[in-house]
Amino acid sequence: MDMRKRNALKTLAVLLAFSFAQVYVQAGLPDPPAVPSAPQRAISGRLITKNNAPITVNGNTTGTGATILTGATIETPDQVGASIDLGDAGVIELQPNSKIQLDFDANGNVRVKVIRGCAVTRKKTNVLPGEMEIYTDKASEKTDKKRRHMGFCILPDGGLSSFSAGLSGAAVGGIVAGVGGGLIGTGILVSRGGNPSPAN
Repeated sequence: MDMRKRNALKTLAVLLAFSFAQVYVQAGLPDPPAVPSAPQRAISGRLITKNNAPITVNGNTTGTGATILTGATIETPDQVGASIDLGDAGVIELQPNSKIQLDFDANGNVRVKVIRGCAVTRKKTNVLPGEMEIYTDKASEKTDKKRRHMGFCILPDGGLSSFSAGLSGAAVGGIVAGVGGGLIGTGILVSRGGNPSPAN
């Protein structure tokens, strides 16, 4: 074999060896760090109580100005109502002598489980896509494009009864008395007037 062919083969062998070495080096390098995605904006609620009276949140006594996080259990005593402002998601109103579990997320999905008494949801705007729901173990009602505000009391059988213009204070008191909250009827009349229907 002449010298030219030999040199060409040597050069080719060196180039191939160099190319394989580069492949092995690249394969052995760690993956580049993942670009962190933008964290989902967490929201919290701000508690406002009637006359700044104390209520119970997760078993602890608290009052106006407290921060409410998702998953909280909120309980109002007799004659003390409360509201939770969730910013763009809306407002939850809790009637006296009521107990709820409140869950919400940054998309404006709000779930209010009524354990005792009555609750009202008011969706503020269409900024967030989520919906609001009031529910029990046996019933569920949700907001939609035509219904942005709603209010319900839990019935003795676990169902939901809507606040309505035709529902008297005595009837509301009777609904709640069936589940152990007999004094809420008076509380609703005192806090909302003779017509407990939420404004739509």
